[in-house]
Amino acid sequence: MKRSAQIFIAVVLLSGFAVLANAVLHAESVDHVRFVSFLLVACLAARLKVKLPGLTGSMSVNLPFILVAAAEMNSSEALAVACFSTFVQCLPRATQKFNTVQAIFNFCNMALAVGATRLMFSQASLNSTIGSHGLMLAVAAGGFFLANTIPVAIVISLTEAKNALKVWGNIFQLSFPYFVASAAIAGLVLTATAKIGWQVPLFVLPVMFGVFHSYRRYFGGARETAPAPVAVAARAAVATGD
Repeated sequence: MKRSAQIFIAVVLLSGFAVLANAVLHAESVDHVRFVSFLLVACLAARLKVKLPGLTGSMSVNLPFILVAAAEMNSSEALAVACFSTFVQCLPRATQKFNTVQAIFNFCNMALAVGATRLMFSQASLNSTIGSHGLMLAVAAGGFFLANTIPVAIVISLTEAKNALKVWGNIFQLSFPYFVASAAIAGLVLTATAKIGWQVPLFVLPVMFGVFHSYRRYFGGARETAPAPVAVAARAAVATGD
């Protein structure tokens, strides 16, 4: 691995652990029932991974739960749901080996993405300007998308001598529709949770299971005509290895 890539990965790891440490030091009381239900459902959804054509990676369907956690839970709860479900996503299948560096990179990159999303939600000026909670969720989801995918594109460009913008464009093309759908589902979850309660994630999981099968069928056909794969040196929520 090139020196520049090592330095960049180290910066992501240190920044991610700093975000996690700050959340632990300022941890608030936890609604255990809601937290455990979100964590379990997010981890289950994280194992539903779709192989991405043209990339040595895959995409899981746990994003709506991560967005809801970032929007509605405190920092420690949101980071736990997002980071632990990402770690579960990185666990290899029986015939594959576990890559520690990739898993830690994903873990820390997710912490940074959730931290950036939480920062957007906490900005009083931004909330007053946008007004609508649904629109605010969409803006925050866009921020999450950038914070989550840009580091992946950069580390690929550093390790494989690829153009970072082109790599990011490939990730954008494959995953942006899923991000839009996830933001819409997260908005519905936030609305329903206020009226129903913590049980909402349990009802959303079958929906994401349907999304998973739809994407797997679509990408299964697309792989037959996909260009040569781009080697993913570090995985993230939208581009993780199998």
